[in-house]
Amino acid sequence: MAGRGWIQLAYKSMFDCKLKDKTVFLRVDINSSVVEGRVVISSRIREHAKTIYALSEEGAKVVVLSHQGRPGEEEFIGLKRHADHIKKFIGRPVRFVKWDEDYVSIIKAMKDGEVVLMDNTRFQKEEQEDKTPEEHAKDDFIMKLAPLGQLFVQDALSVCHRPHATVVGFRPSMECVAGPVLKKELDALEKLEKIPKGKLVVLGGAKLSDSVSILRGMLDSGMCNKACIGGLFGELFLKAKGVDFGAKEKLFAEKKFDKMLPDAKRILEKYPSRIILPVDLAVAVQNGNGDSNGAAKFNAACPPKAKRKEIKVQELPCQFITMDIGTETTEIFKKEIRASEVVVFNGPMGVYEQPKFSIGTKKILEAIAFHRCFSIIGGGDTERALTSFGLVPQDFGHVSLAGKALLQYLSAEPLPGLKILEKKK
Repeated sequence: MAGRGWIQLAYKSMFDCKLKDKTVFLRVDINSSVVEGRVVISSRIREHAKTIYALSEEGAKVVVLSHQGRPGEEEFIGLKRHADHIKKFIGRPVRFVKWDEDYVSIIKAMKDGEVVLMDNTRFQKEEQEDKTPEEHAKDDFIMKLAPLGQLFVQDALSVCHRPHATVVGFRPSMECVAGPVLKKELDALEKLEKIPKGKLVVLGGAKLSDSVSILRGMLDSGMCNKACIGGLFGELFLKAKGVDFGAKEKLFAEKKFDKMLPDAKRILEKYPSRIILPVDLAVAVQNGNGDSNGAAKFNAACPPKAKRKEIKVQELPCQFITMDIGTETTEIFKKEIRASEVVVFNGPMGVYEQPKFSIGTKKILEAIAFHRCFSIIGGGDTERALTSFGLVPQDFGHVSLAGKALLQYLSAEPLPGLKILEKKK
């Protein structure tokens, strides 16, 4: 059982069910980075492959569903290469099926233990529509798939915050249960909930959609007692306090900071002593001469000759671009970590892809790894950061495959992909 204020979730595991001879729809999240057309093998692929293997080994007919990227992005591609990776991990055939094939006949003809990976679910126009399970059950492709299956297995916490067709649409027509990857996530979160105090969240990154409301929910619910905020997220709150970033203001306009500032101000007013913000930042000085034309852009392609320079927040605005938290901020965050019983980390403190601007993220993660507390590390960027810093999952209490969904769970907001697992009365 997993418990939050919005629901006491009594759910079944797939291993509580008879699997042999059943056609099982398995929702995973194998969304991965794509570099020069190559799908990078991720922890998500490795972990979900174990679930696929387990179902196949039990004699189920396994129909795997996942998305990749968003429409309009370069990473919005088909899943053929993902199928090749999964095949290598499970050591048995994986049939890749496109949506324009006769997938109904293919699934009907499956034998026990066989595995089919359907193409990118977001190639279906209804997939990303925000609708109820009952509404999604009437989507054309769900209506074709549902009569073929006897069990739906949700294995990815990372998609549970989305009311998408292949996340919630099978609820009206079949039993919905949790896979082992999801169960591991829920077990870690349940352990976190049982620790009564000393809960710290360290938040960063550049994906700010809904982040402010999620932080408010975490503070309101008592799921965190304090929050250390870095990265672009931390700079949003500094702007809410009136800080002018100079050269970086154009980026803030593109990120539509203005729309988020009122909520950020309200949180600062409500929790002035519980939010810890940067006091110094590292900027990229390209020419070392104060020339604003030499300012590095805020991305991973920072010119290799750019130098790291640390400045106090009071020295802003400046003509250079902020790229990382500074040394003093890092020490303040580390002190908060050492004083905590639980630490949840989600999102880097800066542009960690560049070695000279990875220092803040690296030192914070090392502080969490070396401190004897229960820790949960989440977010896609975080996984890549761990690898680049030579850290391993065993250094932490739990490394989550989820990002926003993890934080939304902790903020006590309902997750549609979990609610469908409730046992029917």
